[in-house]
Amino acid sequence: MLRVSKGEFQQVKDEKQIERDFVVIQSHSMRYPIGIFKTQNSDYLASLMQCTHRGCELNIGGGIFNCPCHGSEFDPSGRVLEGPAEENLKSFEITADNENIYVHVS
Repeated sequence: MLRVSKGEFQQVKDEKQIERDFVVIQSHSMRYPIGIFKTQNSDYLASLMQCTHRGCELNIGGGIFNCPCHGSEFDPSGRVLEGPAEENLKSFEITADNENIYVHVS
């Protein structure tokens, strides 16, 4: 299980505190990073940033995961939006308490 502080979603920019939509974490047990999105109702979604088409590492931008190799796109929950990928991303169960988010990677 990976623990991420909810404070990771806070960022100070130009002396203002802003809320980030996502964070990227790396697990020593996984080859690819994990992207965690915060939803509008303060839930969290986590997916492995490995494209299901050919295995390229995904980028995050504009509220989606996108593949720089062949153009596949996935929504924050890991569902395919645009091919050539046909399978959704590997997603992880998330639990949270007042201070932390727990990503269940096993």
